[in-house]
Amino acid sequence: MSAEQLEELIPASGRAGLIRAGLLAENASADDLRRLLIRIEADFRDKAPLSPAQAAAAILDGVRSGAWRILVGRDARRLDEAVRAKPEAAYDYPDLFGRIAATARDAAG
Repeated sequence: MSAEQLEELIPASGRAGLIRAGLLAENASADDLRRLLIRIEADFRDKAPLSPAQAAAAILDGVRSGAWRILVGRDARRLDEAVRAKPEAAYDYPDLFGRIAATARDAAG
């Protein structure tokens, strides 16, 4: 990923949010950010708390029951809680994901 692509994907405000969330060091280089993105992608793929079959079962159960909304997994519930707590910031991604990361850290220990 070129420096321009990296800047477009994660502008300075996004980096600030990652720093606030404790995911990126204050003085991180572009290579540090690239490594973080690779780690996040791998974690998303390899550490998913639900298998695709479990997610599909949850979705189908929700559809069958006529649920208005179907939230699959803790991450979806945390995102929902964060948006409901501060709906005006729903599209302020650095703030939103910083709050979600803080909630996850608090829950972990």
